[in-house]
Amino acid sequence: MQSVPVNDNAVNLSASAPCDADRAPHSTSPNHELNDSVVSAEISANVNDADTLNSVEKGVLQPASPNMDSKAPSYFVSDPSNNNVEKKLPFLYSLRTSKHFITLTILLALFTDMVSYGIIIPIMPSIIEDMGGSSTMTGVLVSVYAAGIMAASPVFGILSDKMASRRRPMMIGLSGLLISTIIFMFAKTYWLLIFARFFQGVSGGAVWTLGLALMSDSFPVNEMGVQMGKSLIGHTLGLLGGPPIGGLLHDAFGPRAPFYFCIAFSLLVIFCLTILIEVREDEALELRRYEVELRERLHAKGFDLPEPRKTSIWKLITTKRMIAAVAVTALEAFDLSSLEPTLPYYLRDRFGMTEGQIGLVFIAFTMPTIISPFAGWISDKYGAKILCSCAVFICGCFMLILSIENKPLWGIVLTLIGIGLSTSSFIAPVLGEISAVVRRTGDRAAYARAFAIFNISFSFGMLIGPIMAGAIYQNVGFRWNCITTACILFLFVPILVFWMGDRQAKMDDVAMYEREEEDRKLMLMEIELIKAEKKAAEELNANTLV
Repeated sequence: MQSVPVNDNAVNLSASAPCDADRAPHSTSPNHELNDSVVSAEISANVNDADTLNSVEKGVLQPASPNMDSKAPSYFVSDPSNNNVEKKLPFLYSLRTSKHFITLTILLALFTDMVSYGIIIPIMPSIIEDMGGSSTMTGVLVSVYAAGIMAASPVFGILSDKMASRRRPMMIGLSGLLISTIIFMFAKTYWLLIFARFFQGVSGGAVWTLGLALMSDSFPVNEMGVQMGKSLIGHTLGLLGGPPIGGLLHDAFGPRAPFYFCIAFSLLVIFCLTILIEVREDEALELRRYEVELRERLHAKGFDLPEPRKTSIWKLITTKRMIAAVAVTALEAFDLSSLEPTLPYYLRDRFGMTEGQIGLVFIAFTMPTIISPFAGWISDKYGAKILCSCAVFICGCFMLILSIENKPLWGIVLTLIGIGLSTSSFIAPVLGEISAVVRRTGDRAAYARAFAIFNISFSFGMLIGPIMAGAIYQNVGFRWNCITTACILFLFVPILVFWMGDRQAKMDDVAMYEREEEDRKLMLMEIELIKAEKKAAEELNANTLV
């Protein structure tokens, strides 16, 4: 690379990869090693002892003093629009960009969305009966939420893949969830309940699609299962913890208390998203801005980046590995949602239980969620095939056990624990499988669309499960509801065995991810060199004019 002489002084600037606290280190392939001409440039400029160029938001990262620890958060960001002004990094920058805070925020978002869905389960029979309804109407009300997710997820997926930010659309979705919850709280007619429930689902489509895409942006593939497992604790706690929370709050503080709980958590998540900083948002904007120039420069140096590809939702959904992931997702939603509208009626009719007592029984579902990160770790190490296929089969066996009549209450609780354990095990690896399918298509901008497919499949299970279970319970009873669910679970096991990714597929996914990361870091280094060269040229021109 040629140096640009200015005032007969030369400063050697070594471009480095951006400061990205969310990424784990990985080895560099020999095919991607760069000589000194690629990673460093001799640039003559009137610069005061600049050592490193880093991409941090829209500025250039420089240590505040030569003796300062490079890992300390007290850096200054030079504003490119004004070379004489220095600004501090945002308050608590290291915390707001950390992977733990991202995981916690997504966990809370999924919890809030699903607790808004599940919190009315134990009080729904009394609400519907006050309006003169039946268990079938209850099942329809549960399913309308899923219809909202199915309608909204593709829209949010397509829009998100065209945007650099995932955070802002999520905030809009959660604001919609907040408003729809308030409408539901004050609803006095069945059609208004349907309306509020549908728009809760629309908001949930935004939360799920964008939240999971943000997770995929923020973590390496060899950590995806563990981190997704952690975030899905919020999903399962909300889905299955909603009923006990709703029942207890209803009995203790009145019929509006469960809704106040949802409103408070919605505000909390909106606050977390407000302060979260997406490091990848600024990187994405930079890469889009300099894409053409980057390819020309790297091609001149003998390094050709793969051409970007475009993938349709249809191409994603017809991939065998995606079909298996979609099947697992729908099965998990179907399995749980088939019990939600029927188990409260069964417990009330057989044991005379109140709303609060019914909610306590649902705790048996929530207890096993702590194994989700462990299930994700197994998937990261050995692939999703063995874990998912075995867990689905075991879940079907527990559903058959639940169908046995005249069981004592403690037997029902133990069986529900088994169903919760198996369900938590087979949903955690799915998100890593979906990310792998997108990576193999070569379309780096298709993650939100892929997670929209996840949402649609999950919503399909939630849509079919309550309606079918409510109809079966009303006509032939709870026993045949459980038997039907078990048969459907068994039916899909062969698909998972033949089409889900095994250990070798997981190793290939990791290798492909590492190559993508090397390309990304290479492009970001070149962007810093481009910016430095332009700055030096501008100063040279200014000095020449003077």
